[in-house]
Amino acid sequence: MIYVLAVVTVLSLFRTPVSFAGYKDIDPAIAEREIYSHIVKEEARFTFRLQKGGFEKGIAQGMWDADGHLKARATSSKLTSLKRTGTGDFLISSQNADIRVKITEIKEMNLGMKFKQVQFTWQYHSEVPSLWKRFMVAGGHGYAAFALGDDGWRYDGMELGYSEEPFPLTGMEIDEERKEMQQIEVAKSKEEETKRGLQIERQKRIEESKKAGKNYGTFSLSTRGGRESCKVSDAGVTCQKNGDHEKQSYSLMFVDIKEIRKTSYPGTVSKQYYAIELTMREIKRVSETGNGHQDSMNRSWRNIDQWISENKTEVDKFFDVLAQAHRNWRTKFSDIAE
Repeated sequence: MIYVLAVVTVLSLFRTPVSFAGYKDIDPAIAEREIYSHIVKEEARFTFRLQKGGFEKGIAQGMWDADGHLKARATSSKLTSLKRTGTGDFLISSQNADIRVKITEIKEMNLGMKFKQVQFTWQYHSEVPSLWKRFMVAGGHGYAAFALGDDGWRYDGMELGYSEEPFPLTGMEIDEERKEMQQIEVAKSKEEETKRGLQIERQKRIEESKKAGKNYGTFSLSTRGGRESCKVSDAGVTCQKNGDHEKQSYSLMFVDIKEIRKTSYPGTVSKQYYAIELTMREIKRVSETGNGHQDSMNRSWRNIDQWISENKTEVDKFFDVLAQAHRNWRTKFSDIAE
């Protein structure tokens, strides 16, 4: 058993006895040689922790998407996957990276049996692919334990942890990344400008589609809510309800109607009801932050029974004209019809 202080972000711990006789003592040269001979088996050689902000930077530079799925640029550089964990984000590669070790301290401990704890730092070799360096940390820290047995000191195990230090880039690599980010920003700016232009043009078309120019007729319906008079145009339908106390008017624009259907269902006392059902756009304002400070529009569709009547003839005549007007609108404004 190894009695040592814990380190952050443990990758692995394993005991590996050596087949040769133990060492008379453990000095930095012996410790470094033993650690290096075992570190080649560690996951750190092909598992690279992302530096702070590395995940977001990778998205911006087209390495992976917001869900962590690698794009062609990443896979072509021999990266195989990206894992997001509670202890950090890690890139997995099919290509190993060489690691250099530097001993920082050796201290002896006596806890029932004699141990030597060797603390060290480790770094990836500078020959790591330049593209990887933009996102990964430079290396980390760790410790190894050596136990004193009858034949001398033997390697007893090792633990590795990652540092937060980003991989240092050369002046040329920094300049290359800066130029690339400038190109990305220019392309992004053009894309956003194009998107804004399309949104403005779409809004103009929506407003144009709401302007009535042709009248298809006015229809009177005996609905369950009373008499309704509905005027169908090439932009939508405007209705007026004759309520008990006052008249109520409302308008439905074709831009907000996805589908118009005719249906029927039985009522009470052997009555039959006929209805015109609409699939309407439903827009709700929802909070993005949960505190109401920042809102966004949540669009969806819902089915509603708009007109319900016992008079099949009235419903049929109204439906035929309304449905045809809606089809004509969708043909004329097919670029904005949803």
